[in-house]
Amino acid sequence: MRNQLLFLMILFFGLCCGPIKQTNRPQPEPEVFSEPEEVTALESSGLELKLCSFNIKFVGLYKKKDDAALADILKNYDLVLVQELVSPPTDGQFPDGTSYSADPEAKAFVDAMLTHGFEYRLSEEDTGTNEEIHSNASSTEWFIVFYKADKLDIDDELFTGFLADDRSDHPSFERVPYAFSFQTIDNGVDFTLISVHLKPGSGSADKARRKEELGAIAQWIDKSDSIEKDFIIVGDMNIYTQAELLSLLPAGYNSLNRDCLPTNLASSGKPYDHVMYHMDHTGSELASTFEIVNLMEVMRPYWQEATPYPENDLNLFYQYYSDHKPVVFTLISDGSDDD
Repeated sequence: MRNQLLFLMILFFGLCCGPIKQTNRPQPEPEVFSEPEEVTALESSGLELKLCSFNIKFVGLYKKKDDAALADILKNYDLVLVQELVSPPTDGQFPDGTSYSADPEAKAFVDAMLTHGFEYRLSEEDTGTNEEIHSNASSTEWFIVFYKADKLDIDDELFTGFLADDRSDHPSFERVPYAFSFQTIDNGVDFTLISVHLKPGSGSADKARRKEELGAIAQWIDKSDSIEKDFIIVGDMNIYTQAELLSLLPAGYNSLNRDCLPTNLASSGKPYDHVMYHMDHTGSELASTFEIVNLMEVMRPYWQEATPYPENDLNLFYQYYSDHKPVVFTLISDGSDDD
């Protein structure tokens, strides 16, 4: 009796409700799992280093130089190459055995950088186009690099030093370039920065000289790259136009400032500063970013003199700060270094 009653109830509901109808409601699409997109250098999980190159006009000469302010705008970079250090910041001995003493202005700048956790490496002497060097004057300059030891170590297994033994009146260089070699602390990449300050001037002879200098650097690299391939040429190259840049780039090289954005403060700015690299060897280690710091604006908050901020007096601005803007680029250490 109980089974008959259950049967009648099922039959009753079936007749009342009828068959279940299909609806036109859209059904959810099944999930599709595609391959992940290739990770670009800036998205990689590797160590990213912010590197800066800055021609700071006549460090060690101008007594007005605001060293504390300059060091403060540089404090967050992992490495800073400086051109136009014209006097030694410390006591020491030249390679010929003669002694030199620290210049107060040069020392003040280096001391300001050290307060922000930098370490530094200084060239063993100055270099210039004249027969006489060791001058503590603007006719010659020292090469110096500041770096953060929690990111970088000097790589003593690679070359660090001048590209030539004769640092005065060299036939191929106005100022003999200086190589600084580094290893990232994660051992992901090692590299050599070649700090340069090429011949200034807009004449045809000046342009020819710059081409000769870059050619000589490229030849030196070709003879020195049996172990290390990542050489980056950095600094004030005094290049005037994109046409000149394209005419003097060594074969296989490119510049992160290929668009030739102006890097000095003059009203008719020029693309003086560059970061050059061999496309086959160092393309994966360098991100394709090139930043130019607006020096006039970033220094404005630091002005403490009673006189107006010298934005309309560039000669005075140069004495406190510089006539070049810092340029910044990124190096990636993601374990893909192939040398």
